[in-house]
Amino acid sequence: MNDSLTAQDHRFRTKRLHQVAQRNIDQGLFASIEWQVAKGGRLLDEGAVVADGLDWQLPTDPIYRIYSMTKPIVSMMGALLMERCQLNLFTPLRAILPEFATLEVLRADGTREKASPITVEQLFTHRAGFSYNFIPDCPVSELYHADGLMNDGSCSLEEFAHRAAKFPLASQPGERWHYSIATDILARVIEVVAGRPLGDLLQAEIFDPLNMTDTQFYVAESERHRLMPMYGRSLDDILKAPDAAAPLKKIDVDDAYPFDRPDTFARGGHGLFSTTSDYMRFARFCITGQTAVGVPLVSRKMLDFMWANRLSDKQLPYWLGPFPSPGYGFNLMGRVMMDPGQAISLTSMGEGGWGGAAATYYWVDRAEDFTGVVMTQNLGSLTAMRTDMMAAAYQALP
Repeated sequence: MNDSLTAQDHRFRTKRLHQVAQRNIDQGLFASIEWQVAKGGRLLDEGAVVADGLDWQLPTDPIYRIYSMTKPIVSMMGALLMERCQLNLFTPLRAILPEFATLEVLRADGTREKASPITVEQLFTHRAGFSYNFIPDCPVSELYHADGLMNDGSCSLEEFAHRAAKFPLASQPGERWHYSIATDILARVIEVVAGRPLGDLLQAEIFDPLNMTDTQFYVAESERHRLMPMYGRSLDDILKAPDAAAPLKKIDVDDAYPFDRPDTFARGGHGLFSTTSDYMRFARFCITGQTAVGVPLVSRKMLDFMWANRLSDKQLPYWLGPFPSPGYGFNLMGRVMMDPGQAISLTSMGEGGWGGAAATYYWVDRAEDFTGVVMTQNLGSLTAMRTDMMAAAYQALP
């Protein structure tokens, strides 16, 4: 097959990605959608679609708030420390952060009990017993929300951990998978163990080696014209009507997710800014453990170790709020497909990754050497756009 036919075949195979993105734009669900898909280290497709009639234009190489897609990067930093024997999964949290030495569990019926010790492994896997401020029917979530813990972008990561230690847990450590601030606490553990601020550590150990030039917990003043506007619903609106559609309406998230506090703001569960191309570099790294020029940062065996499911059968399927994830387990970095026969959208055995609250998404398929990144900015979106984009990408594989 000659090169022109190969290029024509690729365009035919990937046109569904463009169709899915455009359909979501035409339905008024998103202001813009950008994506990259790579196979074998080479881009299979990339593109961006933008709604008509906006009061802004799509900048070159837009910068996004990636929310929970911060988590896999922080977890990877934890893996680097594990490889250096500076961090162990079995270590009790209280041995590193003494403020968590004495905790209680607040049950849904209002009763309290003494909490078992939390381990570092439980922080990686959201089984430490913490919660989030948007989890329905959870009294600990209500306490977080009343305190404003998650929306206070003015406090340091150290202050965040100290405040979090004053709240009870939502379940006993190890009892169940419960999406939570656990990765924020893991980030503070990483700071203490490494003896360096999280932002500086990620910059030196991951962002610089991978040439992720636009990824950090802030946006440089000279690049703020590239920062994408946020659309969707506020947390209060989401809590009042969790099943409602997210409107195509601009909202201000600067207080909770500041772009101009490089000396104070860092988190483990959210907080990073990034671009589609930067995050694709990270996704590719999750397959090889190497930089683009072949310098190893993490071993193949550590990647294998990180990729294995850690949830027991009784903890599956895990539920993210009111939504189950059948077929998926959870490893040290995020979801991992264990049983495609249970999956509810096109995927493949071993596919893994995570998404962000503003509808960003990425996947890594190590067996297929296949990665994808989808970027947009719409808080509270309940559409299937992200998994539809992944399905469209999978059907493009030869």
